[in-house]
Amino acid sequence: MQSSLPSMKSLSIWTYVISLTLWLFLCFGAAVIVVILNIRDVEQDLTQYGDAYSDHLNKEMVSSETILKGFSALFSIVGSTATDKASRYVRQVIETNPQIFALEIIQVVTKSQLTKLVASKRSNGIPNFSVRSFSYDSGRKWLPLEEKDTYYPIVFMEPMRPGSEEVLGLDMESVPFLKQAMNESLQHRVPVASHPFKLVEGNLAYVVFFPISLTFQSGNSPPALTTQDELVVEMVIDAVKLVEPVKFPVFNGGTVVVFHKDFRPDNPKGQLLKMSGVSRSSIETALFPAFMYKKSLATMGEPFSLIVKRQVGWSDLNMGMLAMMALLTLMSSLLIVAYLRVHQRNRVLQIENQKRLWQLANHDALTGLPNRMLLMDRLKQMLARSQRQKKRLAVMFLDLNDFKQVNDTCGHEVGDQLLKFVAERLRSTTRADDTVARMSGDEFIILIESVENRESLEAMTQKIQQTLSDGLLTDGKLIPVHTSIGIAIFPDDGNNPEALIKQADMRMYANKKTKSVNFVQFEQ
Repeated sequence: MQSSLPSMKSLSIWTYVISLTLWLFLCFGAAVIVVILNIRDVEQDLTQYGDAYSDHLNKEMVSSETILKGFSALFSIVGSTATDKASRYVRQVIETNPQIFALEIIQVVTKSQLTKLVASKRSNGIPNFSVRSFSYDSGRKWLPLEEKDTYYPIVFMEPMRPGSEEVLGLDMESVPFLKQAMNESLQHRVPVASHPFKLVEGNLAYVVFFPISLTFQSGNSPPALTTQDELVVEMVIDAVKLVEPVKFPVFNGGTVVVFHKDFRPDNPKGQLLKMSGVSRSSIETALFPAFMYKKSLATMGEPFSLIVKRQVGWSDLNMGMLAMMALLTLMSSLLIVAYLRVHQRNRVLQIENQKRLWQLANHDALTGLPNRMLLMDRLKQMLARSQRQKKRLAVMFLDLNDFKQVNDTCGHEVGDQLLKFVAERLRSTTRADDTVARMSGDEFIILIESVENRESLEAMTQKIQQTLSDGLLTDGKLIPVHTSIGIAIFPDDGNNPEALIKQADMRMYANKKTKSVNFVQFEQ
């Protein structure tokens, strides 16, 4: 049996903190996984959206390019002698292809042919026809025609919207970015798209140029002034009508940009199309990633590219799932706290029961003093320390005189009060490091460490006897207390508990007979 209760501590506040922290960390990790999966879904959705958008734009642009080539072939056949057929064709095409704003014919005219062209157009129902220059970048206004060798006026336009008559006769070479695309088309004999520009109506647009093949410019009804004149067909595409907002809505945090390859994506001059959804907050921008999809549109030499950007935000997360996880985390955390509290109460009860059992097993039930079992254990420990430190240890054996008579005359209840009285007085007269124990009945033992000399033992003996000499006053009756004391010294009287207690017991009985306490002589 140990001299003290085996260590069993109650749960500290750190146990609660660490347990909840670990659990919350696991729950947070699960939430992070859900968020990562949501973000991955956003990235996949962006790729699917970009592929579908680019396929749609490619389809519309290829369709427009096909119509352009068909119109070129048609006009090369019917020419200026049957412009009404060309006009009907254009109107029918526009009904099913709303992205086509207009189809126009440009004629390459030399300086010597210019007067004849103007006269021909005026006599054929366009009285105000004239060839003019146009300033697109500086004020969008008409300018006097410059003197040069060759001109590129628009000689045919359909549909002829109100106010668009003045477009007829526009020298295409006077607009630099249109001139660039037109010359490239004439040089390579392929469709070429111009840089984006803004229509008078306000929408962004671009022009696709395609030269009418010279092989068609022969026969009985040539469209040009001579069989050697060059004709270019151009198609004006309304960029806004290329998209289908219902089919391709711009999501929150998203931006869709179609831009010309000659410009940077963020340069407004090169943007054919730009649409943005509801912008994200600065917190969302800081917390979540942004994804970008980029693809070249495979038409007309791939002059345009599509960029779709998407900033992930709160609306992209599965808030229902996260809310449910938060609720489950809260509920489970409360359950953990409740479990820890129940476990804590059970542990405290276990500790209290263990203390109670240890107290009962090692202490006297009446006086609360250590019993024989605990006494022997402490005595062994004291002997070991004294042997290491080479110090003396005293075992004091006390016995109450005439205790049986007190029990017989006053009753066992008074006898118990007397024993408790003696125990309290002995505890009050000894040091904190000393041990006062009840052996059995009216026998007590005091263990005294670090005994220096005989005089200290005599002083303690006298103090004990004096403390007990007052007697016990109970029910108005004073019961005197007399003790017999025997003392044994380690190592002089023995080096083990049994020998020392036996020697102290013998000297206590000798004290009963002689009424004087005997001590061994200390060796000098």
